[in-house]
Parts: sequence; C-alpha cells; structure tokens
Amino acid sequence: MEIIKRTEGLTAGDMYKMTKGSEVRKLTDAKGEVLNIRHYILYQDSNPETGEITTVLSIMADNGGLYATNSKTFIRNFNDIQEMFANAGEPAPTSYKVNSARSKNGREYLVCDLA
Repeated sequence: MEIIKRTEGLTAGDMYKMTKGSEVRKLTDAKGEVLNIRHYILYQDSNPETGEITTVLSIMADNGGLYATNSKTFIRNFNDIQEMFANAGEPAPTSYKVNSARSKNGREYLVCDLA
C-alpha cells in the first residue's frame, strides 16, 4: 500500500481502520448524504492475486462512519476541490455531498460536490 495524500493528525490506528478495517462501507451507501469529513486518506493498493493497482479514497466522517471508494470521478472531484481551495489559500472544506450521475450509456457513477 502506498499513501498518496492524507489529512494531518491521523494515527496509525485510524489509518488501519480506514484502509484495512472491517467497518469501512462503500461510499455508494452514503449516496445523497452530506458527509462532514474529519479525516481522509488517498492511497494505492494492489490486488495480491492479479497485481492490479487501485486508487482508493477512504473517508472518516465526524460521526465516526468510515467510507471508501475507487470511483475515479468522485476522487477527481474531491481532489479538484482540495486543490482549488489550497491554491486560493483557503482552508479545505469539510462538508461534501455524495451525489450520483448517469453516463450516456445509463451507468450510474458517484460525484463529489460541495455541501
């Protein structure tokens, strides 16, 4: 596992819970909800059977809920928001809405929006 980016103040225990813990839910379970994010970690992990590398965003909400996604669109949106605020010299927002959209083929995918 390779950590790409994370919030400050994460303990080793938090990182384990967010990356390997059994309580992590799919982010699709929070579709339509606003998540107040306490911590996040963006990491890459490889499948031991296939060797395929996957980028995952794991979130710890203020209520203690743990969510993870490998949705490229959601991760790109989240990173774009983080970068825009950093470039403006503003603190990153902590509230994000988990939305979904449909592709031209009718496939549903996750979208990250500011709450």
